[in-house]
Amino acid sequence: MRALVDQRYRRAYRSLRNLPAIKFDTLVDAGAHRGSFTEAFLQVHAPSRVVMVEAVPELAETLRQRYDRRAGFSVVAAALSDRNGEADFELNRSLASSSLLKIDSRNANWFGLDLAVARSVRVPTLTLKRLFEEQELEKIDLLKLDLQGAERLVLTGGADVLPRVRVIYTEVFFEPLYEDTWLFWELNEFLALHGFKLCGISHVAHGRNGDLLQANAIFRQRHL
Repeated sequence: MRALVDQRYRRAYRSLRNLPAIKFDTLVDAGAHRGSFTEAFLQVHAPSRVVMVEAVPELAETLRQRYDRRAGFSVVAAALSDRNGEADFELNRSLASSSLLKIDSRNANWFGLDLAVARSVRVPTLTLKRLFEEQELEKIDLLKLDLQGAERLVLTGGADVLPRVRVIYTEVFFEPLYEDTWLFWELNEFLALHGFKLCGISHVAHGRNGDLLQANAIFRQRHL
């Protein structure tokens, strides 16, 4: 009934409709950007713990000002990766396309946008395991990854803690939009080997020439 009268709820529900029907107590929003995914998630679910991870310094600071005083919320100014330390992070002219990885020059033609790198900054990096430790997480009910190709780094570097992750909502690529990124079938194979099953694909994007480029995919632990 709420979907009939609440437009924000209706949009959020449609975006998240392929999530399994479980209770989501803990959300990790990696690549939180301006917080739109978390806000959509909060329209539908009521987690008691939310960790937002954002590498772009000014975006992380904005998230801190907005969320740090909310009970159960944490904002981590870092890039999830396969190692703990620091790395160069490439800030794109289109800020949402910024990444630890180098962007493929063909993106400009695929999307019809100026996606050149404007500058790079040195940012902290941490593994999924370190995030578990620093945030004192026992499990993650939903791990959202929107890392512009760096999902490979996070998942391979955090393979030993993936059994403590119940559902993964991640961007997937059908063309190599960034250097050394996984394509969809590579990510799907890796997660299948670690006990996950594909349960939904949404937000499919095509290039100007019709090429299938990217989408969002949901994977759940098989036992759910």
